[in-house]
Amino acid sequence: MIRVGFLMSDTGGGHRAAGRAIEAALDHRYPGQFACEYFDVFRRCGLPPARWAPEIYPRWVALHQPSYDLFVALTDRFFGSRLGRRGLPPWAVRKGPCRKAMEGWNVAVVLHAAFSGYAVAVRRKVRRRVPLLTVITDMASPHSGWYHPGLDRLLVPTPSAVERGVALGVPRDKIRLVGHPAHPKFALLGKTQAEARAELGWRPDLPTALVVSGAEGMGGIERLARALDGLPVQLAVVAGRNEAAAARLRAAPWTSPAHIYGFVTNMELLMRGADVLIGKPGPGVIAEAAILGLPMILTGGMVNEMANVRFVTEAEAGVYARTPDEVRAVLAAWVSSPEELRRRKENTRKIAYPQAPFEIADEIASVAGVTRPG
Repeated sequence: MIRVGFLMSDTGGGHRAAGRAIEAALDHRYPGQFACEYFDVFRRCGLPPARWAPEIYPRWVALHQPSYDLFVALTDRFFGSRLGRRGLPPWAVRKGPCRKAMEGWNVAVVLHAAFSGYAVAVRRKVRRRVPLLTVITDMASPHSGWYHPGLDRLLVPTPSAVERGVALGVPRDKIRLVGHPAHPKFALLGKTQAEARAELGWRPDLPTALVVSGAEGMGGIERLARALDGLPVQLAVVAGRNEAAAARLRAAPWTSPAHIYGFVTNMELLMRGADVLIGKPGPGVIAEAAILGLPMILTGGMVNEMANVRFVTEAEAGVYARTPDEVRAVLAAWVSSPEELRRRKENTRKIAYPQAPFEIADEIASVAGVTRPG
């Protein structure tokens, strides 16, 4: 078995989700040949408070997002500097446990913006050369921490991410545009919209809006969903792990048909059954919606996600609405104009990268010296 190590942290669900998508694509392309390990750098190598980053992150964003946005902006400047290229400082994160793990891997893959320079520094201490790749899971304007000239290969999601890497001094021939690694099940789904709705128990005759809050269930999902009630649509609301919000929504009186979910593992089926996606401008949900041709009404989001909004809106694959009332107005306009909805759907497919996880799997196999079967 070829061992692949993912350098990541559970600061939000997107990093591990990207790893799961790549792992599934490796298994699909090269069955039985790869074993993947998830190495949470902050948990296993961090000193306080870095060790508690997975617990701190959701609380910080929920309690005071502006200060978190400032932190992201400051670290973006830091990692883009000469000092930042050295990686995380030794008083925050140790190298020893990661070096020991890397010595057992055939390939190392960075899945977190904080760890590219760190991984390059750790590899220098490993007794053999381990191929080192970064799969950037930010979208339109990635954090500078993703980029380091000492990486062997950088797999990026958008053309603007390519240009950001070149501007930060990474040789262009090390960068490859592949798209964001959405799980292969989105590209491989063979069901029609009618089949998806029948399986989900949704009405087949109404335009359907899918309202998502992300796996952690952060954000004002209740206020947003309730603002849409009464429109001539069917609502599917995913509250993620916020089961308290899901329970309150299930107990609420609805005029429109409403289907309320907590954490789900069949998002591809929900997206196939829907006509419009409403949610935060996170890279994962945008990539998934694009693959299934689902126009987007984006709302909320952190400062570093606003570039994703521009990526979607400039392609006319969606719009940005700041308030629940604005979301309601856009949704009402779209469902009253099937032609506009059809145009948005066509534009959405133009920004899709359905082969991204498979191309990433092939890149990993290539540096590991594995040839694709058949």
